[in-house]
Amino acid sequence: MPNPSFVIPLFLQSALLPFVLALAALLMLRTPRLARLAPLVAVSLGFLASYVAVYHAQWSFSPQQSLDWLPWIVLLGSAGVVATENAGSAAMRQVGRLAISVGCAALVAWPALASGGLPKAVLPIAATALLMWAAWTYLGATVKQRPTPAPVLAVVAGGAALALMLDASQVIGQLSGALAMTLVACLAFNMPRLRTVFSGTATGLAVLLLGMLLANAYFYAGFALGYVLLLVGGLLADPLVAGINRLRQRHGGVGSWVLTGALAAIPVLTTVGLAIRAAQASGGY
Repeated sequence: MPNPSFVIPLFLQSALLPFVLALAALLMLRTPRLARLAPLVAVSLGFLASYVAVYHAQWSFSPQQSLDWLPWIVLLGSAGVVATENAGSAAMRQVGRLAISVGCAALVAWPALASGGLPKAVLPIAATALLMWAAWTYLGATVKQRPTPAPVLAVVAGGAALALMLDASQVIGQLSGALAMTLVACLAFNMPRLRTVFSGTATGLAVLLLGMLLANAYFYAGFALGYVLLLVGGLLADPLVAGINRLRQRHGGVGSWVLTGALAAIPVLTTVGLAIRAAQASGGY
C-alpha cells in the first residue's frame, strides 16, 4: 500500500493545487470582456503554482538546466502565443508558431550541447520543434470548431504523468500531472454541456509545455523514445474521429469528444502499462 506521507504531497502539489487555482482563474475571468483570456490564465496560473510547489528548491533564477526555463516559458511564451494567435495573416501565425516552437526546443536541448555538440543537437531540436508546431497548428485550428483539444491534451498529459513517475522522473511527472489538472479544470468549469472551453492561445501554451516536458524526459531522464511517440500518437485521436464523422456525415457533439478521449487513451494507457512493466522488471514498482 502506498505511503500516505508520499502520496498526499503529490496529490496536493500536482492535482489539487493546479486544479483549484485554474478553476478560480476561470471563475474570476468569466466576464465577456476577459473570457477569451481565461483559459490561458488558468493554464498558466495552475501550472506555475504547481511548479513552485514541486521545484522551488531546485530552481535557479538564471537558468542552469532545462527545467529552470519553464516559468519563463509560461510568462514570456504566453505573451508570444497571444501575439502569434492574434497576427493578421495565416502566414504570420505559422511563422510565429514555428519560431516559438524552435525556441522552446532549443532551450530544452541547450544544456546538452556541451557534451554532445551542436551537430548532434540539430536533429532532436528540429524534430521536437516540428512536432510542437504541428500539434499547435492542428489543435489551434480545431479548438475553433469543437471542444476536443482540451480533453485530448488532458488525457495525454495525465498519462505522461503516470508513465514518467513510474519510469523516468518524479518531478517531470508531477509537472505533467499539473498541466493535465489545469485542463481538467477547464473541462469541469464548462460541464455538463462542454462548450468550446479552450482558446487558440491556451492550446498553444499547453502544447508547448507538454512538448517541453516530454523533451526533458527524453533528453535527461531516460524516458524511452517509443513512449514519447505513443503519447504523441494520442493526439491523433481527434483527426481520426473527425474523419469518421465526415464519412458518416455527422457533426461532432458530446459523443464525439468522449470517443476522441477514449481513442486518445489507448496509446496513453499502453505507455503507462509498459512503464509499469519496466518498473516491475527493475524492482522499482
